[in-house]
Amino acid sequence: MNPSQPGRRVVLQTPSPDRQGRTGCIAAGAVIGVLVGLMVGLYALPPILKSIYGETKVAAGELFEGDGRIIAVEAVGIASEPLGEPSPGMQRADVALRLRITNNKTWDATLADWTLEVAGIENWIPAASATTDGQPGFAPPLGQTSTVELRFVVERPAGETAPLRLEALHLANPRVRFALE
Repeated sequence: MNPSQPGRRVVLQTPSPDRQGRTGCIAAGAVIGVLVGLMVGLYALPPILKSIYGETKVAAGELFEGDGRIIAVEAVGIASEPLGEPSPGMQRADVALRLRITNNKTWDATLADWTLEVAGIENWIPAASATTDGQPGFAPPLGQTSTVELRFVVERPAGETAPLRLEALHLANPRVRFALE
């Protein structure tokens, strides 16, 4: 059928007053759906995924063997005197952990992948520095066994008298928890 033929008419209708307010409801529903989706994605999904794809737990004194690596915590130490000044109202402890790492696979782990879990401190403490075989930085060589020393700065309220209790060392890539007690 040719659109230029006579007899074809298009009739435009204005929506009835009871249907005009519906676009606001649809927009409000879309905004609420996006907000609920963000909340679920940010707060509910990570614990669910962590329970499904959780950390490999390694007992104190044991080795992690997997993902082309062998990792062992060889020594844990707390400096008798802090190496720096604490933040105001805090006391500082400097913690060092010596690891033996055999790396047989390319690895994109960085210093930021290492965190320390301390009793009484809610957030895990990121590693402040590292040395690999005496050289600055975290860079275990491929196909070799190396010694890595990680350093952490732990700050607690100045009035805290309980001894510092180190619970675990966490590695994010691959996900491993090394018990320290």
